[in-house]
Amino acid sequence: MKRSRLYEEVAEQIKQAIFDGILKPGDRLPSERDLCETFGVGRPTIREALRILSIMGLVEIKTGANGSTVKDLDITQYLEAVREQLAFLIRIEDETIDRLWEVRKYVEIGIAHLAAEKASPEEIKRLERIISDMKATGEDINAYFPLATSFHQELALSTKNQIFYIIWNLFQDILKKAYMPVLEEYFPEGPGKLLESNRVLLGAIKSKDPKAIDDALHFHAQQEKDLVDAARKKGPQKK
Repeated sequence: MKRSRLYEEVAEQIKQAIFDGILKPGDRLPSERDLCETFGVGRPTIREALRILSIMGLVEIKTGANGSTVKDLDITQYLEAVREQLAFLIRIEDETIDRLWEVRKYVEIGIAHLAAEKASPEEIKRLERIISDMKATGEDINAYFPLATSFHQELALSTKNQIFYIIWNLFQDILKKAYMPVLEEYFPEGPGKLLESNRVLLGAIKSKDPKAIDDALHFHAQQEKDLVDAARKKGPQKK
């Protein structure tokens, strides 16, 4: 193992002990000296490992005799750290976008079907209002896009499953990277096709028909895929 990566191995072992329940919320970690002896590394390595665990929201670093402690696991905070890592990968590797796009497709399938089951009448009305607001943007694709994002966020909330909402938000950087630079160029006629795909999706969710939902999602995904494929064919645009 490269010495520059020793802290990652230390952090991974401590993280696994937390996930396995060996270390529980509120437990005090051994002192830096004891951790050095346990892992056979120097203090800089231990401090870097603890810093990584702190960023992940797993430990609270304390100086002095009290040492660091294991924090209560907050899935929102942990997934936010994941979102930041994904955002970095998206900026440097197009292949990551493709892989995450596949995941997003199946997340949206789950959201749509669960929304059909659990969305309240008030939530359906709220989604209908967003569709109306989207229609009111006319040919302004830049005004349409934030509303489309809100529409899908509201869908995720209507599932009554917070994790779906959190996971949906992991994909916001994907949407911004893939769409924002090319919106006007590839949709000069406005967001008509995208609006229609969202309108059809909401209608399918209201019908509670599983096949209609699947068909609507396929239509919606194809509209978005066409946009991204067109952007890639065109390549980076000069300002």
